[in-house]
Amino acid sequence: MSARYHGIVWIDHRQANVFQISTTEESKITINSHVSVQRLHHQNAAMNPHPVDTQFFGRIVAALNHTGGTLIAGPGEAKFELNRYLKRHRPDLDAQVYGADTPDPPGDAGLVALAREYFQMAA
Repeated sequence: MSARYHGIVWIDHRQANVFQISTTEESKITINSHVSVQRLHHQNAAMNPHPVDTQFFGRIVAALNHTGGTLIAGPGEAKFELNRYLKRHRPDLDAQVYGADTPDPPGDAGLVALAREYFQMAA
Protein backbone atom coordinates (compact mmCIF):
# COMPACT_ATOMS: atom_id res chain seq x y z
CA MET A 1 0.00 0.00 0.00
CA SER A 2 1.27 3.45 -0.79
CA ALA A 3 0.90 6.82 0.91
CA ARG A 4 -2.30 7.42 -1.03
CA TYR A 5 -3.88 5.22 1.63
CA HIS A 6 -4.94 6.44 5.04
CA GLY A 7 -5.45 4.29 8.08
CA ILE A 8 -7.84 3.99 10.95
CA VAL A 9 -7.17 1.66 13.88
CA TRP A 10 -9.88 0.39 16.23
CA ILE A 11 -7.95 -0.98 19.20
CA ASP A 12 -8.55 -2.52 22.60
CA HIS A 13 -6.14 -4.61 24.69
CA ARG A 14 -7.05 -7.85 22.94
CA GLN A 15 -7.35 -6.90 19.29
CA ALA A 16 -6.78 -4.20 16.72
CA ASN A 17 -8.58 -3.79 13.42
CA VAL A 18 -6.43 -1.79 11.03
CA PHE A 19 -8.17 -0.40 7.97
CA GLN A 20 -6.21 0.93 5.01
CA ILE A 21 -8.48 3.17 2.95
CA SER A 22 -8.27 5.03 -0.35
CA THR A 23 -10.94 6.69 -2.43
CA THR A 24 -11.61 3.41 -4.25
CA GLU A 25 -10.24 0.63 -2.04
CA GLU A 26 -10.24 -0.57 1.52
CA SER A 27 -8.69 -3.46 3.36
CA LYS A 28 -8.91 -4.71 6.91
CA ILE A 29 -6.26 -6.47 8.94
CA THR A 30 -7.11 -7.97 12.33
CA ILE A 31 -4.21 -8.23 14.76
CA ASN A 32 -4.51 -10.11 18.05
CA SER A 33 -2.53 -9.51 21.22
CA HIS A 34 -0.74 -12.44 22.78
CA VAL A 35 -0.63 -10.98 26.31
CA SER A 36 -3.33 -12.21 28.65
CA VAL A 37 -5.53 -9.47 30.03
CA GLN A 38 -6.44 -11.46 33.12
CA ARG A 39 -5.81 -9.65 36.37
CA LEU A 40 -3.42 -11.85 38.25
CA HIS A 41 -3.08 -9.77 41.42
CA HIS A 42 -5.51 -7.01 42.40
CA GLN A 43 -2.83 -4.61 43.68
CA ASN A 44 -0.76 -4.93 40.52
CA ALA A 45 -3.93 -4.64 38.42
CA ALA A 46 -4.76 -1.29 39.99
CA MET A 47 -1.39 0.10 38.93
CA ASN A 48 -1.34 -1.46 35.44
CA PRO A 49 -4.50 -3.45 34.65
CA HIS A 50 -3.25 -4.46 31.18
CA PRO A 51 0.36 -5.32 30.43
CA VAL A 52 1.70 -3.51 27.37
CA ASP A 53 2.25 -5.93 24.49
CA THR A 54 5.03 -4.34 22.46
CA GLN A 55 4.89 -7.12 19.85
CA PHE A 56 1.18 -6.38 19.38
CA PHE A 57 1.96 -2.71 18.83
CA GLY A 58 4.82 -3.62 16.50
CA ARG A 59 2.47 -5.64 14.28
CA ILE A 60 -0.01 -2.73 14.21
CA VAL A 61 2.78 -0.33 13.23
CA ALA A 62 3.85 -2.66 10.42
CA ALA A 63 0.31 -2.45 9.02
CA LEU A 64 0.51 1.37 9.12
CA ASN A 65 3.95 1.69 7.52
CA HIS A 66 2.69 2.93 4.16
CA THR A 67 -0.27 5.06 5.15
CA GLY A 68 -0.36 8.79 4.60
CA GLY A 69 -2.21 9.53 7.83
CA THR A 70 -3.87 7.62 10.64
CA LEU A 71 -6.71 7.94 13.12
CA ILE A 72 -6.66 5.82 16.29
CA ALA A 73 -9.97 4.92 17.93
CA GLY A 74 -11.31 2.54 20.52
CA PRO A 75 -12.40 2.16 24.12
CA GLY A 76 -10.13 2.47 27.13
CA GLU A 77 -6.43 3.20 27.30
CA ALA A 78 -5.11 0.99 24.47
CA LYS A 79 -5.35 3.81 21.91
CA PHE A 80 -3.24 6.07 24.12
CA GLU A 81 -0.73 3.29 24.77
CA LEU A 82 -0.38 2.80 21.01
CA ASN A 83 0.12 6.54 20.62
CA ARG A 84 2.87 6.52 23.29
CA TYR A 85 4.49 3.51 21.59
CA LEU A 86 4.56 5.42 18.28
CA LYS A 87 6.11 8.48 19.95
CA ARG A 88 8.89 6.35 21.44
CA HIS A 89 9.57 3.88 18.66
CA ARG A 90 8.26 5.38 15.41
CA PRO A 91 8.17 9.19 15.59
CA ASP A 92 7.89 9.28 11.78
CA LEU A 93 4.51 7.48 11.99
CA ASP A 94 3.51 9.39 15.12
CA ALA A 95 3.79 12.61 13.10
CA GLN A 96 1.10 11.19 10.79
CA VAL A 97 -1.41 10.43 13.56
CA TYR A 98 -4.23 12.92 13.26
CA GLY A 99 -6.02 11.99 16.46
CA ALA A 100 -7.06 9.43 19.05
CA ASP A 101 -10.74 9.28 19.92
CA THR A 102 -13.40 7.16 21.61
CA PRO A 103 -16.44 7.17 19.34
CA ASP A 104 -19.32 4.78 19.97
CA PRO A 105 -18.47 1.44 18.36
CA PRO A 106 -19.45 2.21 14.76
CA GLY A 107 -18.71 -1.19 13.19
CA ASP A 108 -16.45 -1.70 10.18
CA ALA A 109 -18.54 0.31 7.71
CA GLY A 110 -18.85 3.16 10.20
CA LEU A 111 -15.09 3.26 10.78
CA VAL A 112 -14.38 3.34 7.04
CA ALA A 113 -16.97 6.12 6.61
CA LEU A 114 -15.45 8.06 9.53
CA ALA A 115 -11.97 7.81 8.02
CA ARG A 116 -13.16 8.79 4.54
CA GLU A 117 -15.02 11.77 5.98
CA TYR A 118 -12.05 12.77 8.13
CA PHE A 119 -9.56 12.53 5.30
CA GLN A 120 -12.12 14.03 2.88
CA MET A 121 -12.16 11.08 0.52
CA ALA A 122 -14.91 10.46 -1.95
CA ALA A 123 -16.52 7.04 -1.61
